[in-house]
Amino acid sequence: MKGPLVLLLSLLLVAGVAAGAWWFGWERYTTTPGVLGLDEAAATSELEDSGLRAEAGEPAYSENVAAGLVIATDPGPGGKVLDGGTVSLTLSLGPERYDVPDLVGQTEDQAQDALAATNLAFGASKARWSETVPEGQVIRTSPKPGTTLKPGASVDLVLSRGRKPIEVKDWTGESFDDASAALEKRGLQVSVTAEEYSDSVAEGDVISQDPPTATLFRGDTVSFVVSLGPELVEVPRVQAMGVDAATELLEGLGFEVETEESGTYLGLGYVASSDPGAGEEIPKGSTITLFLV
Repeated sequence: MKGPLVLLLSLLLVAGVAAGAWWFGWERYTTTPGVLGLDEAAATSELEDSGLRAEAGEPAYSENVAAGLVIATDPGPGGKVLDGGTVSLTLSLGPERYDVPDLVGQTEDQAQDALAATNLAFGASKARWSETVPEGQVIRTSPKPGTTLKPGASVDLVLSRGRKPIEVKDWTGESFDDASAALEKRGLQVSVTAEEYSDSVAEGDVISQDPPTATLFRGDTVSFVVSLGPELVEVPRVQAMGVDAATELLEGLGFEVETEESGTYLGLGYVASSDPGAGEEIPKGSTITLFLV
């Protein structure tokens, strides 16, 4: 009896080991169902139907799977998981994209830091004059703010050189109208501070300007004194006046006086006529000839 009993016990031991191995190695595990491409709710339901629990793992970007859908599980589809165990779901964030930030007004260094913080790359920078953005700050970006880009895409910067200087020449002796048109076209303001008579500067030309030459900026003012030309004075009537009285009157008005004998000269010392004649307007300093009788 002893031999058969030992054999029976041995068989029972082997069967027990086999049953244990079967249980611990296979029977207590469930195959992870395939839930890829499902949304979280559908994937959770599918796992619960298989006696498993679902938990959301760390989401990840995907170029191919829409946001909110399962792109991976742990264990993966077909993998073993303990009955009632947990399957971690990796949900898609959709394609990885970043919006170009608004960098206007930032320095180049600040803009580069901001791009790096949004997983975008600094491309190149170029400088342009700006009347509104201080020197060294960003005027605009290319692409413009709000543009959606892939990670690592380049963004170019346009930086301000500050206000554009405007060189002003001396317009003295030249046409005021020409000066005004040229300066206003370049964004400068023009002011006439005075109009004065001038024997040397033609009417409508510039007598002086302030500043005479300078480096200005858009909106600055250039002031001018503009010529009215020579001052005109009306020649008074001096016919029949004594030559001394007529000369005194004319010189008092700023004229030069010369005398000549008229064709009917009698030596009386009176004025027969003048050239220019009475009533004519001529520049002060002009010469008037008196014809004596």
